[in-house]
Amino acid sequence: MELPKIRIKYNKFLDPIFKTYIKSNPKWKDWVEPTEAEVKDRVKKYKKEWVKYEKKILEGICELLDLNFSQNIIDVHIVSGNDRQFSNPVVIKSGFKLDEFIESLIHELIHRLFSDNVQNVIAGKIFLEMFPDENELTRNHIITHAVLKFIYLDFLKDKEKLEVNREKSSKSSFPEYKRAWDIVEERGYKELIAEFKKHYHKEK
Repeated sequence: MELPKIRIKYNKFLDPIFKTYIKSNPKWKDWVEPTEAEVKDRVKKYKKEWVKYEKKILEGICELLDLNFSQNIIDVHIVSGNDRQFSNPVVIKSGFKLDEFIESLIHELIHRLFSDNVQNVIAGKIFLEMFPDENELTRNHIITHAVLKFIYLDFLKDKEKLEVNREKSSKSSFPEYKRAWDIVEERGYKELIAEFKKHYHKEK
């Protein structure tokens, strides 16, 4: 299996854009802006921590979903602050603790695999077929959360981190995250993943 190299780095060109946005957002009025040196130091720690998980996590995600990343290198851009992390390109704020960063990166890499894979599976179309009554943000996170639950319970054997992840989602300003987790609990994470895979396996 060909796995991508995950390159975690500080992006000095994107950072001023995100700083300007954060400073204009009332929710971040108490934010203490880190220095560039502090951000770079955090990046070093993130890289060191990610090495412990990289191969195992990437193999686990790909094997579980029967999908492969189309890129051989995925850059992860670290910026001083960001209201929401996203996957294309992968941009993550520097304010995370090490375990929070790992969770966030895994989350965004699952999104990336859904949006850009060798098999050309159009995940968004499948999500719409599976969850027609949910809004887009909820739809896009149901299977992502199901995969996260699999990774934490069946792969990493870490139920505590799973509960921390769910608790964080329940407190998010975006209720769609909690709604996605509720659906995973109602319908079962393994069952949802199996149903998702049926949509593209039947096309072979």
